[in-house]
Amino acid sequence: MKQSKTNISILAFLALGVITFSSCKDDEVVNPPNPNEEELITTVELVFTNAADSSDVSTFKFADPDGEGGNAPTQQDTIRLAQASNYTLAVRFLDESSSDVEDITEEVKEEAEEHLICYTNDASTTVIISDKDVNGLNIGLSADVETSVAVNGTFTIALKHQPDVKDGSCDLGETDVEVAFALEVE
Repeated sequence: MKQSKTNISILAFLALGVITFSSCKDDEVVNPPNPNEEELITTVELVFTNAADSSDVSTFKFADPDGEGGNAPTQQDTIRLAQASNYTLAVRFLDESSSDVEDITEEVKEEAEEHLICYTNDASTTVIISDKDVNGLNIGLSADVETSVAVNGTFTIALKHQPDVKDGSCDLGETDVEVAFALEVE
């Protein structure tokens, strides 16, 4: 008899649990909106303007139209700069995965307090970021670049997404895109 009461109690408890959970079921959201959805960045474009001669403008590009993975990049230029020279640098990020090219640079500008462009290069080239967000922290869409001696090396650019953690450090956040260009200072 005691075994029967225990079994009835367990069954009643399970039935109550099933009724409770099924009656309180919320409508499940299958695809919740993502307010900071990552954009596809297929192209990074660097425009160097010689500070001593504004007609001396060079554009270098990395393009991977299908995005990361899949096919190899279709373009990866070598940056060629003159030694002992100063340049202004302007950066553009694009999504060229379809015929409707999207300029992601505009979004980076609008969300400047959440983005930082980081530069890594050899000692013969100095990069000083010249644009700031509303908090006075670097953005990196524009910079001053100074070359010293002739060298073959690399010039790496990384777009960091740093919502709520941006403090000027490249160690924080997620990397939206990173490209290592070959660099020749002649």
